[in-house]
Formats: sequence, C-alpha cells, structure tokens
Amino acid sequence: MKGLLVKEFYVIRDSLLTLLVIFIAIGVGLAFLISPCVLITIASITLSMQAITTIQNDKSTQWNRFSATLPVSRVQVVESKYLIYLLLSITGIALGVIVCFIASLFKQSFDINELLIYFCLAIIISLLPGSISIPCAFVFDQEKSIMGTVLSYLVTSGLFAGLIFLLKQFMDPMENILAICGITAAFSVVVFTLSWLLCPKRLSKRDI
Repeated sequence: MKGLLVKEFYVIRDSLLTLLVIFIAIGVGLAFLISPCVLITIASITLSMQAITTIQNDKSTQWNRFSATLPVSRVQVVESKYLIYLLLSITGIALGVIVCFIASLFKQSFDINELLIYFCLAIIISLLPGSISIPCAFVFDQEKSIMGTVLSYLVTSGLFAGLIFLLKQFMDPMENILAICGITAAFSVVVFTLSWLLCPKRLSKRDI
C-alpha cells in the first residue's frame, strides 16, 4: 500500500505547485471579500479532486493493467484511491485552517463558530462527493466520470438542502447552522466509510 501511495504522489506532485499558486491567488481575494474560513473548503476540494484525476491517468497510461503484474491485489489498488483521497482532503483542510488563521490575523477578526461551520462544510463537500465520484471514475470513461463528479456535488447540495428543509420544521436553520453542518459532516464520514468498505471488492472484479 505504501508503494501505491508513493506512486500517487509522483503522479500529482507536478500539479501541486500550480494548485498552490491558484489557491493563494484565488483564496486571498475570497478571504478578504467573503471570509478567511472559506479557504478551508477551497483547499479541501482542490486537493481531494487530484485523487480522482489519478484514476483516469491510470486508465490513459494503461497502468491499471500493469498493476495486475505487481504483488498487490486489485482491491488494494482501489483502496489506495480512497486512502489518497482522504489524505489529500485532510491535508487540504489543515492547509485551509492554517491560511485561515494567518488571514484572520491580517483582518484582525476571528470567529470560532464560523471556523467550525466551514470546517464541517469542508468535510461534507469533500467526503460525500468522493464516496460517489471515486466509484464513478473506475466504472466510467473520462467524460462520463466528469459527469459523475458533477452529479456527486449536485447530490451533496441536494442532501444538504433537504436536511435544512426537514429541520426547518422543528428549528430555525440559521440559529442552528453549526449543528446542521455537524450532523451532515458526520453523515458524510459514514457514507464515505461505507463506500470505502463496500466498493473496492466490487470494483476490483471489473477490468479497471
């Protein structure tokens, strides 16, 4: 598994510097226009999506077929995508939090509740779509995989909006937005975990 993770790092390392520059360029502006905490969600999405690109890269370079000759199972190959996706998501969230603190110092304003809300949103918007987009990337070609990724974000938005609508019948969503985000974040973790546990064995039987 360690070798698979190192391989993934080599695949995405060339794009990381570009992503970092883009993140800083876009993030700094948004930090002052909206909130420094928005950087947490931007970083988590930007980095986690690199794991999806490695799946399509494996197909285009025929590495997925070459991996069949290596002393690793196809289940491990699929699981490595979930693991690298999770690691990149965590790295993105951590990077976003650090930059958020730095930006908050310049703005001389810091709201712990706002930080927690965007922290939960980062978990939601990275893990929940990932539980859908990773299997889609294995099953479909590049064009359909992109559609699957777009669909995963639409599903995430729909679930979040549906939860707010449901809870609106019992409470004021704006006054309890942190609780709502926390519940949805916990749900996202559960769904991602289930996808990780259930999909690798099924996907490994396909010609990946």
